[in-house]
Amino acid sequence: MPRVALATCLALPDLDEEDTPLIPALAQIGIEGVPLVWNDPAVDWASYDLVAVRTTWDYPNKIAAFLDWADQVAAVRTLWNPAPMLRWNTDKQYLRNLEALGVPIVPTHWFPRGARHDLRALLLREEWPEAVVKPVVSAAARRTRMVGPETLAEGEKFLTEQLTQRAMMVQPYVAAVSTVGELSLLYFNGRFSHAVRKIPAAGDFRVQTEHGGRVESVVPTTVELAAGQRVLDAVSEDTLYARVDLLPTADGEQRLLELEVTEPSMFLRWDDAAPGRFAAAIGERLG
Repeated sequence: MPRVALATCLALPDLDEEDTPLIPALAQIGIEGVPLVWNDPAVDWASYDLVAVRTTWDYPNKIAAFLDWADQVAAVRTLWNPAPMLRWNTDKQYLRNLEALGVPIVPTHWFPRGARHDLRALLLREEWPEAVVKPVVSAAARRTRMVGPETLAEGEKFLTEQLTQRAMMVQPYVAAVSTVGELSLLYFNGRFSHAVRKIPAAGDFRVQTEHGGRVESVVPTTVELAAGQRVLDAVSEDTLYARVDLLPTADGEQRLLELEVTEPSMFLRWDDAAPGRFAAAIGERLG
């Protein structure tokens, strides 16, 4: 029986609940799925037939070690998604690359580590009543703040402090987040599988469930599907798994908020056939 290593983190040694349905789905097609902590030195990654990155959700605090691990694994065993893609995707400046290829993104200002800023002037110049400030390497809304007129001084202090340690980015707050939420389109081996909508709790802007957000299964429109496909076409490289997060903006366009090809939650519990699709995609990669 082929064995597939499912890389996770120490806090989730058995995977997140959204990923656990993958293991029985793999077993149904004759593949053993084994969750393993990515930075456990005792793991022999070469002894597995394939390594799939899953819930390695502690990597933002260990980014150099994580990318080194990916390179080391890829040198001895097939890794999905590939190590160069992980290196590209873990820094949100990949959005600049996609924008240059014609993908509409949420407008973004980038600040390298150590940069000086005038957040007040930026918001006035761009006519953004509110903005979201976050690191270029982050996950699950960590070190992320929403800044508005009443919190501008606090936001400026936060951005100044963060820039002493890491590169940051500033985007306008898109009001649709609070009304229609973020749309996540899920793909396996480049094929659309299913979709969910993530909606923040009242009074919050973060859609993650750990911050009170909720998830709904949805059927995307043809316009939304076309927007997602445009993103994947721009990447032009194979992916085992991909999640495209879209936001509708006031101009009526579906804009890319995030392309997740490192360790995204694939919301397997929200579509009965999704675990089987993911397992089949892994089976295809095993050849």
